[in-house]
Amino acid sequence: MRIGQILVIYRVFIFLLLICLSRWVVADAWYEQLQSSLKQTLSTQVVHMAQKMGLNDYHYNIDLNFLDSRLNLAPCQVPLNIEAPQPLELGRSHIKVACKDTSPWALNVPTDIHLFADVVVLNQPVSKDQIISESELSLQRQNLADLRNGYYLKKEQVIGKQSKRALAGMTVLNSYLILPALMIHKGDKVMIIASKGSMSVKMPGEALNDGREGRQIRVKNSRSERIIRAQVVGPGEVLVQF
Repeated sequence: MRIGQILVIYRVFIFLLLICLSRWVVADAWYEQLQSSLKQTLSTQVVHMAQKMGLNDYHYNIDLNFLDSRLNLAPCQVPLNIEAPQPLELGRSHIKVACKDTSPWALNVPTDIHLFADVVVLNQPVSKDQIISESELSLQRQNLADLRNGYYLKKEQVIGKQSKRALAGMTVLNSYLILPALMIHKGDKVMIIASKGSMSVKMPGEALNDGREGRQIRVKNSRSERIIRAQVVGPGEVLVQF
């Protein structure tokens, strides 16, 4: 083979290689832009979620899985249509993204969203039926995506509650582990508040059951001897609405 032919083949090879490299560079830039758009959409929603929860001190991270140039998606010439789950789901989920130009495509992108904030934990063990005080509580940074059974963000939400069972130190507290403390015991003298609109009448009564805040118990009206159901609203107080 002559030297001239070799040079021609070499130049053609270099030309084709440059074309391929330029396509790869464009594709990589497009996928970086796509990932940036998706993360920005999710970031906006995570911040909105944190604000609704009343969080001030928090951080988060967002992972997008299986999104790379090997998917061979055509660059979109129009704004992407991005749909995230509503309400936004922490942990593993997905986000829908679609391009609706002349070469349309659609894709479900797996996501993994982690939101970290301080939640209420026990700083020491407590026994069953123990009334929880502030000295037994601490705040600890946790990944909220892992707390599927719920959590409390403020100590005030837990102080005065009662443990349903014995709990170890550093337990993240939730509504499955604690309940309101007893405010009324069976046989207690109570004040029945009968309310209708802006009017209310008070009368004495006797509790026929133990009662926790917000729960309904049976109460006997001491004047009429009538047995009614009323809601516990405070120590020694029950409410009946007509």
